[in-house]
Order: sequence, then C-alpha cells, then structure tokens
Amino acid sequence: MLIYSLVGLTFIIWVGIYFLYFRQQVIAWFSNRFGKDRPAPVEDNTPEAQLPFSYTSPPKDDKS
Repeated sequence: MLIYSLVGLTFIIWVGIYFLYFRQQVIAWFSNRFGKDRPAPVEDNTPEAQLPFSYTSPPKDDKS
C-alpha cells in the first residue's frame, strides 16, 4: 500500500511541477481549445445569390 501512495504522490508532484513550469502555455492552449471563437467578419460586397443550375427546355420537334 505504501508503494501505491508513493506512486500517487510522485504523480501529483510531477503534474504540479509541469503545470507550474508550463502554466502560460497550458492556459493559452485551453483558452484556444475550449474558448469562445470570435464571429467571422461580414463582407459588405457579397454577390447576389445565384441559382445552382439553369434549365432550358429541350426543343420541340414538329414531326408529329
């Protein structure tokens, strides 16, 4: 049982040292990963909506 508690204590100490040393980088990563994104800028010169295709009817044959 002593071994497990020493392993747990060592793990907690290493995580604490890592967090203290890389604190700014970790906080920046978390804010970039889980933070709210800024909305995309809206362009004023957007083109008009166009139809995805144009349909022309086939020519009619007068050979009826």
